Amino acid sequence: MGRKKKIEFLMNTDWMFEKPIDREHKEYKLLSYFQKMGEKLDKMELYPGFIELSLHLANVQTLIKDKKIIYTNKKFATVDDELLVKDLKIRDIPEMSEEEYQEFIQILSYSAPRMFEYFGIAKSVWELVFDSVNLKVRKNTKNILSPKGYFYHTDEKTKKWYIWEYEKKPAAKGSPEKIIVVNLIYSDEKNDLTIPKIVSTFSQWNVDGGTKMPVVEMLSRGDFPINETLLPLFKRKLISYIDQKQLIENYKKKKEELNS
Repeated sequence: MGRKKKIEFLMNTDWMFEKPIDREHKEYKLLSYFQKMGEKLDKMELYPGFIELSLHLANVQTLIKDKKIIYTNKKFATVDDELLVKDLKIRDIPEMSEEEYQEFIQILSYSAPRMFEYFGIAKSVWELVFDSVNLKVRKNTKNILSPKGYFYHTDEKTKKWYIWEYEKKPAAKGSPEKIIVVNLIYSDEKNDLTIPKIVSTFSQWNVDGGTKMPVVEMLSRGDFPINETLLPLFKRKLISYIDQKQLIENYKKKKEELNS
């Protein structure tokens, strides 16, 4: 079995302070970064680039406000692994000569608006894909608030079926934020198999009672990469849907309590 590919960002957040601290040199470095990001966006590959851009944007804002560097030592398990507040670290900018400091100020002044602009472009692509995704609960609708279940997607070009089991859980120990973690249990043509048969045969997490858990179909109006784009947004669309359903249920319970 091959080793899992390490997930790395294209550029560290201390890139402005790598020698030489020279505006022209850093302009080329930033341009090179945007070109690499552009190649990924051209292929509609959103992750992990969107997370990296978000980190660079936060770093630029902190450099402007506090002259400090935001960075992370987090080891990413998946291309869309969440970057939480607890994962962020801050350190002082390095000591520089007066000449280097003035170059840094110019580099920051040049880079900040361009980072904001490029993040806006990436966010527009993100929103385009997110809006193209729709979900339909196909089985066990009454159990949609269950923390576990399944979702699937059919690639219209290849006719390949992707089926994942999922679990909604805290993003970190004690965190109020929730994430969807997944396990791909099937990726092939459906043939004569049914969803319940696939679930009962290939499920690894939900061996007991798996067929009673919600089954959700994920639909997309566009042709996008599965791992870098669709799967991350399927997870985010699903958690948004479940959270909305939970809010409705909470409202109904509250209303019943007030009327009782």
